[in-house]
Amino acid sequence: MTERKRTIVGIDPGATSAIAVLDLKGNTRKVESEKHMGTKGIVRKISESGKPVLVATDKEKLPSAVEEVASSFGAEVFTPEEDLSVHGKKELTRKHDYENLHERDAMAAALNAYNSLKNKFRNIEARMDDLNLQDLTPEVKEAVVTNEAKNVSEAVEMVLGNDEEEEDSDEEIKRDVDVDLEEKIDNYRQMLIEERKDKEKLKEHNEKLKEEIKDLKDKLSDVRKEKEEAEKDARKEALKDEEVKKLKRNLRSKENRVRSLQNEKDNLESEVERLITFEVMRKEGKIPLRTVDMLDEETINKEDSRLSLRQSAVLANEVKETEETIELLSEKGVKIVVGDISEEFKDRFFEEGLLACDTEEIEIEERNDVKYLKQEDLEEIRREDKESLMGWLNRYRSTKNGK
Repeated sequence: MTERKRTIVGIDPGATSAIAVLDLKGNTRKVESEKHMGTKGIVRKISESGKPVLVATDKEKLPSAVEEVASSFGAEVFTPEEDLSVHGKKELTRKHDYENLHERDAMAAALNAYNSLKNKFRNIEARMDDLNLQDLTPEVKEAVVTNEAKNVSEAVEMVLGNDEEEEDSDEEIKRDVDVDLEEKIDNYRQMLIEERKDKEKLKEHNEKLKEEIKDLKDKLSDVRKEKEEAEKDARKEALKDEEVKKLKRNLRSKENRVRSLQNEKDNLESEVERLITFEVMRKEGKIPLRTVDMLDEETINKEDSRLSLRQSAVLANEVKETEETIELLSEKGVKIVVGDISEEFKDRFFEEGLLACDTEEIEIEERNDVKYLKQEDLEEIRREDKESLMGWLNRYRSTKNGK
């Protein structure tokens, strides 16, 4: 199985947080800083570069934020015997590039941690070369750093055993995927049928609008002619002034109606283009998102009336967390909701068979003004949600036993 590259990470937490990521040969993979990054932001940035086996700080006393990040990855932590001095950090980083003092401190922490393991790593590399097992070097280093193995020999045996287990796991996963694939194909096929029906309705409505606009334009032309005649007569007979005013009001009303219908026609054509984009994205294995500002009962009914929500994915800037909202989403056939959702209501989403995730948990991309999710990112969220569901079942059982 393909695994992410192992890394050593240095962190400088604070209002402006910085991270420095090294591979297990001491090469720099990333140096980055950002204001108000927060623990979740730090974890996300580190994940982009690999799997950390060691998380380091330049402080003797371990900062809580660094400890929290290390815990989220199941990584070991490294702290110096005493706070690194400014001179020491400059010496450690003098051959490396960084943008500010926060990035320098993070880089110094990472390099200091790597230097403490450098000789041990070299010995492991030499041993793996002798055994002609160079591909397993990163995993052996990880096992030694995290103290899962007492020595290199034990680490090699453990890693080789893991490879065999992973091959068996791959076969089980492949069987599960084959079973799920047929169900997904049926679901997508039903979604396409419903969307084609919606497109046909839109096209029919669009044709009717075109005919109505043509009729109104013809009537408008007739009204203008009547107006011209009335104005001629009005110059001859002052008594017809009121009739002219009435015709002008009628003309303005017709013109406003034409503009309104033209706008509706433009909106419908835009909606047809969006449906086409949705269908193309699904054929490419992407999952288009229906975007709303507030996800509540009124919005759900309005969106479903406009275009069926069945089998759809919804991106909400804000979610009204009520039982009615969840039940209505399930009733309308929504499958995925992306937004700021509390853990309590994520559990309720799971009960109703809905997949719920935060915007920070998954990457949202955009093309032709349509936001979408990648299938592989969604599969990762589904795996995490299965674990979350097990947590919910445990909490439910605990609550039930408590009663």
